[in-house]
Amino acid sequence: MKKEEILEKARKDEDEMEKLILTKSLGISTIIVPALCILFILIRIANSEYIISDLVAITLAQLSISQLHHALKMKKKLLLISGIIILILTIIFTIEFVNEVRI
Repeated sequence: MKKEEILEKARKDEDEMEKLILTKSLGISTIIVPALCILFILIRIANSEYIISDLVAITLAQLSISQLHHALKMKKKLLLISGIIILILTIIFTIEFVNEVRI
């Protein structure tokens, strides 16, 4: 193998490793963000604060973006449909939050 080929292979391996790390990082955030929102929702309910639509909207937004991105990259119709449904729910909960705060 030539020196240039070895260097090119090393660069490709590094790019693949970076992609894997990014994928894992995004996967972890997909679990952590909703878990934190659920925790905050429970704390708010325990303190008799019933405006929770903002946290629900954040959780749904994160999930919908993840599913829509995955659906578009992998061309999966079921993920696209569920991503659109969850995006609609995100919009509904966002509107609900705005209405709750204005009152």
